[in-house]
Amino acid sequence: MTGLERTQKAMRMEPIDRIPTFPILIAPACQLIGVKQRDYSLDPDVMADTLLKARDLIGTDGVYVSRDNWVYHEALGGNLIFPADDESYSKEPILDSIKEFRKLQIPDPETAPGMKTLLYAARKVVREVGGQYYIQANIDCGPFSLAAVLRGAQPFLLDLVTEDEKDLHEFLDFCTEVVIAYGQAMISTGVHSIQYGDSTASLISPEHYERFVLPYQQRSVDALAGKNCDIWIHICGNTEHLLHFLRPLNFQGFEVDAKVEMVAARRLLGDRIAIKGNLDTTFLLKQSPDEVYEATQAILRSGNFKTGIIMSPGCGVPRMTPLENLQAMVKACEDYKL
Repeated sequence: MTGLERTQKAMRMEPIDRIPTFPILIAPACQLIGVKQRDYSLDPDVMADTLLKARDLIGTDGVYVSRDNWVYHEALGGNLIFPADDESYSKEPILDSIKEFRKLQIPDPETAPGMKTLLYAARKVVREVGGQYYIQANIDCGPFSLAAVLRGAQPFLLDLVTEDEKDLHEFLDFCTEVVIAYGQAMISTGVHSIQYGDSTASLISPEHYERFVLPYQQRSVDALAGKNCDIWIHICGNTEHLLHFLRPLNFQGFEVDAKVEMVAARRLLGDRIAIKGNLDTTFLLKQSPDEVYEATQAILRSGNFKTGIIMSPGCGVPRMTPLENLQAMVKACEDYKL
């Protein structure tokens, strides 16, 4: 089986020859290939080539195309700072109040800063290896987390209890349309899947989640579904109190952070949704290859997993993670007895 065939069959709960694996890999890919992260972030050819070379070094079944969590911020007019060899960042949010969202316009992804870079890189990766490996493209964040980026996370969480609910829902409507526009553009590149994170949602209560997150996740997923492209959702942190909300949504995969056991994620999400995770990223960074190998196999044994799972770190891989540790994770999947 190719990496693409293996991953797509696992996504659909079909028999596979071994467990597929690929990580969220950005800064470590730059380090492994000897590329400055600013060059990676701003030059789509560098981005695509770096990800492809890193895949060849590690031996994974897929390629994860992403930059950072500031793509929407940049596309909507926010300023970004790109250090020579570190993560990009912004010193201030775009909005001083949620009502100010009305001054923003939904960007054209093909011309918007940041978005057009990722679209170009995704197309190049698809051209180069799309027939052999599973290509997952990150479309930044979901509607709720986008609202937190535009407003600032702490101010936005306060807005949930201090602002007029009508304004809140109109703001989230706008954020949803931005996510849909970028998602549709990314699907058109030919990637096999798109993924967004809605990690700010893990900080709120189930009641607030049901009111302010779930309806917009559902609308964005419904708008992007049915286009021969898998949809993945990632929520950092402990999500056991939220996963039952996601079960009915029309998406195909959930990325499980290390704070949630894979067997718990499978139980809460059911057998229809594939799961990806959940090796602890700090463990992957600090421990020996032998320990990474054993921990990977332990995760797979914990649920006696045979399909329906993609092995991966639970979140983005830290910059200084040794190549040998990433290779040990892959080797553990190759050796795991189905």
